[in-house]
Amino acid sequence: MRRKPIQQRIEKLKNINHTIRVSFDNNNPSTLEEGINKYIEITEDANLVSIKSNYFFQKGDYEQATKILEEGIKLYPFNFDINLNLGIVYEMRNFFTDSFHRYLRAFKYASTVEKQELAETYINRMNLLLMETYQTHQAELFQIIEEGKRFLGETDYRLFPIDHNRLSTIRRPQATGTSDEYMTNFYKSYNDADIDEINRHYHMTETLKGRICNSEQQIALEGQTLLPVSPLEEDTMLNFNLNGKDYPFSSKDLPYNQYNYLRFNESGLLKITMNKPIFIGTPIPLQKVAKKKRLIFNIFVDGLSFDFIQKHDFKSIMPYTHAYFQKGFTSTSCYATSEWTFPSVASMFTGKYTTSHGLFHPDFNHAFAENNKMMQEHFKEAGYLTSQIGGDWRVTPAHGYHKGFDRILYQNFMGGMDCKQVITESIEHLETFKERNNFVWISLADVHHVPDEIDCNLMTQAQTDISKRVKINKKGSTTVLTPYDINKHEKYILEIKRIDFYLNLLYTYFDQHFQNEEILVLFHSDHGQSFLEDEPFLLHESRRKVPFMIRGGDVPVGESDEFMELIDILPTLLHYSDLSAPEDIDGHLPASLGGEEARKFAFTEAIHPNQTYKAAITDETHIFRFENGQPIQNDGLVDLNEYKVQLINKETSSNETDVFPDKVDHYEEVVWKHIRKHIIIS
Repeated sequence: MRRKPIQQRIEKLKNINHTIRVSFDNNNPSTLEEGINKYIEITEDANLVSIKSNYFFQKGDYEQATKILEEGIKLYPFNFDINLNLGIVYEMRNFFTDSFHRYLRAFKYASTVEKQELAETYINRMNLLLMETYQTHQAELFQIIEEGKRFLGETDYRLFPIDHNRLSTIRRPQATGTSDEYMTNFYKSYNDADIDEINRHYHMTETLKGRICNSEQQIALEGQTLLPVSPLEEDTMLNFNLNGKDYPFSSKDLPYNQYNYLRFNESGLLKITMNKPIFIGTPIPLQKVAKKKRLIFNIFVDGLSFDFIQKHDFKSIMPYTHAYFQKGFTSTSCYATSEWTFPSVASMFTGKYTTSHGLFHPDFNHAFAENNKMMQEHFKEAGYLTSQIGGDWRVTPAHGYHKGFDRILYQNFMGGMDCKQVITESIEHLETFKERNNFVWISLADVHHVPDEIDCNLMTQAQTDISKRVKINKKGSTTVLTPYDINKHEKYILEIKRIDFYLNLLYTYFDQHFQNEEILVLFHSDHGQSFLEDEPFLLHESRRKVPFMIRGGDVPVGESDEFMELIDILPTLLHYSDLSAPEDIDGHLPASLGGEEARKFAFTEAIHPNQTYKAAITDETHIFRFENGQPIQNDGLVDLNEYKVQLINKETSSNETDVFPDKVDHYEEVVWKHIRKHIIIS
């Protein structure tokens, strides 16, 4: 029987791990170091982080152990052992508060009752130590305990503008004290002062960078400038003095439940006085800056399968989009890097695979943006006015997407921010800031109505035959897991047609206001849909194959079947904007767009708690499928003691795993390369 390449490595790692444990037990440093070096030759994973930190812990070098664990927690934020060990090291260094919070994290991320009970013993002991330490500072102790309770009860960031503690963030600045400080306020909600968990769906918000100001401020204006200002309370009095002229306002003139844009057409020193704190947004100069591109515009359609629309005549389903990008470049073989929105969009923004950016857990919060440079940051640094408009609750400012965006308009999609609203707001934004170079990202989530079995659009309802309106209970536990349902296909097409109808407003605006060489317009998605194909393996072509179309400037005209992945979006946009791509990303410029080398295949993986790890690779002749035997736990690590592989012929759909064993081994190596730092060694 063929010994699989990954199995061989796992067996070798188990033997090395056993030797290391024996070395620890026998306090034998030389064999321990030898074992660590052998382990590193195969991989560096979460287990190695624990081994190396334990090595220094036993030597009494707590500082080095801390350094290793703190670096490890960036890669494995939800790992039980690393969090617990970091808590222990902090405790040994008398950092009791930090230790307490790490023990709480270990408890929250524990995947078994036994691990929870172990973490609980450390928490209880630390409680006693904290009570002793803060016995004369009860207020500080109360604050530490309450912060811990809030952490255990926190929700994920999709509730924005409600925060992870279920509190409103309206007019409450976030990321305070940093260069990315921002504040969210209502947008066109004239009669409301605040928001709660229920009505959050029904209000659009506007998020801007800026600062709270409590006393007189002075701002040097150079030429025409827009200044966003928001009072924070009623009965606020403000005065703006520019070049000896006073412009007084009250909060009746400048409502506190919105941003007020004040235009100054003169240069000079602007002096602002106020009787109460106000939030002053970052001034927006309106002068043009010479750039290769005046407009870079990302049209992101959540859940659009290119495989499906290719099979059902792309030109008839999306005639306006088809016609617009006929003058640009279309990839017919672009693939999603992940199976659902959360990790896939993060890959587009960072140019990295899920295993690199670390955003995968649907319920736990991870500050991935702190360790990654985001797409919009490149363009903001280059002088673009950067904006995001949409209702995708997995791409909120709280998730980290505030970084680098000057302006964000957001309303939860379930509250009604559909493609019509997103597109019209986008046009108003472009018309308002037409004197600037703009980078814009819009999110259109309308096709999610189909797997969610929601009927709300007039156009779609009026064109759907009654036979397709009858529900047959094929709604999955998530949209990703919605099973094959031919009944949904017609409605899926109608929702896509509706999006295309409204996108024509954008295309017309682009043609009327920009020359082709002044723009980069990109049309893309994050994944397809499971209900489109009767295939038990989740990562089938209808789920993986996505649109990638780009137009403008010196972008070539025509189609290419070169394999692309969504991580290639970032280097492509940077290339055509004369900006450099970071060296640490996984994406690269396709050969058909000027890159040095074409991909030989396209790779997709699924990393999701309580589901098995899956990977799919498509090349010119085959589809390779990989699935492990055990569900992934909270930390995202993959158990590879058991797994199965298949090599499927694309033309005949026959299983050719035994026909091409060398090719199967090669693709196992590819999968190993992706997940070798995220494996479980028991």
